Amino acid sequence: MSALGWTILAICVVALVVALAIVSRRGGGTRSLRRRFGPEYDRAVEQSGDRRAAERHLSEIAHRRDRLDIRPLDDRERADYSSRWDGLQARFVDDPGGATRQADQAITDVMRARGYPEVGVDERVELLSAERPLVAGAYRQANADAARPADGDGTEGLRSAFVHYRTVYAWLVDGLEPVDGTTRTPAEDADRRPALSGPERRRA
Repeated sequence: MSALGWTILAICVVALVVALAIVSRRGGGTRSLRRRFGPEYDRAVEQSGDRRAAERHLSEIAHRRDRLDIRPLDDRERADYSSRWDGLQARFVDDPGGATRQADQAITDVMRARGYPEVGVDERVELLSAERPLVAGAYRQANADAARPADGDGTEGLRSAFVHYRTVYAWLVDGLEPVDGTTRTPAEDADRRPALSGPERRRA
């Protein structure tokens, strides 16, 4: 091969390496996306019906999340947010609807404090899915449960929503996340302090 041929080949190899690096940085291929998004990957593919379209969307989410400057809470903020949750948990018994709505707002507030953008709930779920898929799933379920029509005594959907909101809040405030998806009810938690810790979670 001539010197020119070797030069062209080298340029092509370098270009390929650069392209692969860019793709990897923006979310990568199927294996990388599966590893990062976990169950959220399967959900996106199922909803889209088109694996490539789903992967493009997940790559965009990963890119948006990676551009954010998310900071941890300092000790004072963490204590304040933990105290806020204790108050909501105590209020749930007498006012489940109000406590659940305020739990949703508390999540919005702590996300803003940590540097997440002020966007709609769907985009907040997406951003969380690129970081902690199980937490994102809990957030999505919480909103679905909160919107569920009342049945029975009218609190079952709210109780489930509150428990899932707590899972999200616990990770945002204390870095605690669900291990197996199991949680306790607000009434059970009321007798166990601190409210944002428990054997069913581990520190990230």
